[in-house]
Amino acid sequence: MRKLLSLLLMFMCISCSSNTPVTKTDVTKTSINQTGNNSVVNDLHGLDKVSYTTYAEHVDKAREATDNSNIGASNTEASSPSYIEESSHDAANNNNYSSYYSNSYTTPIDDMILIYYGSKNRMKWGKTELKNVVMHTFEDAHKDWFFPTFLYLEFKNDDGLKFGDNQPGSNGPAKKEQWEWLLNRYFSNAYNGGDYEGLRALDECIESCKKLLGAPSFSHKVVLGIPSPCTNFTEWGSIKVNGKTIKLDFRKNSDRLEAVKWFISESVKKFEAQHYKNITLEGFYWIEESSSMTSWHKDKKSGKWTNKTNDRFDYVNDAKARRYNDIVANVANYVHSLKGLKIYWIPFSGAYGNDKWRTFGFDRCDIQTGYFWGTPDLLRNPKQLKTISDLKNMCNAAMKDGKGLEFEMSADLFVPCYAKLKSKRDIERPYDITKVADCKKTPKEMNASGYKRFKYNPCLLTRLTNLIDVFEEQGVFERSNISYYFDNSAILDLCRATDKDIIRIIDRLARHISQRNKSHSINY
Repeated sequence: MRKLLSLLLMFMCISCSSNTPVTKTDVTKTSINQTGNNSVVNDLHGLDKVSYTTYAEHVDKAREATDNSNIGASNTEASSPSYIEESSHDAANNNNYSSYYSNSYTTPIDDMILIYYGSKNRMKWGKTELKNVVMHTFEDAHKDWFFPTFLYLEFKNDDGLKFGDNQPGSNGPAKKEQWEWLLNRYFSNAYNGGDYEGLRALDECIESCKKLLGAPSFSHKVVLGIPSPCTNFTEWGSIKVNGKTIKLDFRKNSDRLEAVKWFISESVKKFEAQHYKNITLEGFYWIEESSSMTSWHKDKKSGKWTNKTNDRFDYVNDAKARRYNDIVANVANYVHSLKGLKIYWIPFSGAYGNDKWRTFGFDRCDIQTGYFWGTPDLLRNPKQLKTISDLKNMCNAAMKDGKGLEFEMSADLFVPCYAKLKSKRDIERPYDITKVADCKKTPKEMNASGYKRFKYNPCLLTRLTNLIDVFEEQGVFERSNISYYFDNSAILDLCRATDKDIIRIIDRLARHISQRNKSHSINY
């Protein structure tokens, strides 16, 4: 890589006037625009087929540099941050890959439900709500344990201050004050209307379910989402390091790492202080869905995929992206140093680094399928629907690489619709759909046109059924970790539904989870 940059510099010097200096920006732009057999593909068009030859060479060089430096010292719990500004040379060469070599933790076959909790717009998730996901009541009225693992996460606070560069908060980065707010929400002992919230509610809910079901044969586990420090943010706040109060500067990776380590250590302390009876802390979740933490969009004029800064992105040559990647690996290494805790990640299917998840240090990586909505991934034509074939291929590829999969549905299923069967042979979308709210005709006119009114979207119910079918056919339920995304609270709509078609869907899913709980019971 250095030889390549040297050749580029020579070329530019020959091409330019002798009085015109070659700046670092010039070099970066030139290297980013390079193509050829020895460079990583620069366009997202080849994202899933990228050759990582150059990337691997880069990591090897970083390993050599690490062997001769103290750069890895920041990965230990006792370490203090380096408050020396990174030089342009360090940023360009990024020798901070010391923790790119995972401790090879493994996780048992597991079902983890995402619990979006924190801001005032979220579900309260007290005992009443949690009972639907801790225990399932089947159509024949018998009950059994449901989800064994619970991922609590939030992206922004009540004021729209966000917990990561790519998160939806519209009012800027969250400060330490908001990070503390999130901790207090996780470990809330608030007692509202006869019901706890936060992890206390989960612990109490499991205790009450034990009176009906007896003690479970497995341990209920908790994973906590950790904020991702917003880059270049200088007003986050201060923490004490070795007795000295230091104001953190997120322009430096060392300070960003220290903020995350602070949040993780505070979470562990608070969890231990609560003395929960029925839940154990399993680990932490990296909320950014791409390891490079860049938001992608397709430029309307050029048709090129770009990140949020409108700069072309290159996996090897972009120093900024490499700096982002460094903190992920170091965070993973720090988590591993704390009593065997694990770190989880659920990237989208085209996210940079998802095929290098072990290299980044993640213990578990579950891939988003996007099938429920028919959403194409970044490589597909936006108008082209994701198919069952796509889903099967994704399942096989994920399991081959040791990844899990995310089972996804949302409240979109429960939008009242008019639907008319167009073809039973269309296994992807067999109905023509019109949302009741968008319909300008009367119910009588719709009926006369062959449309029937549904309380839910029958096309999405078909896709939900297809999703379970494929998971069964491909052996996902037998041999893969699964995360479950149900929007904010759509799982409650599933569990409380009165329509037979939906009841049988959730019963079918619950039977798989119940069997997995019994087949893979592990007490920690």
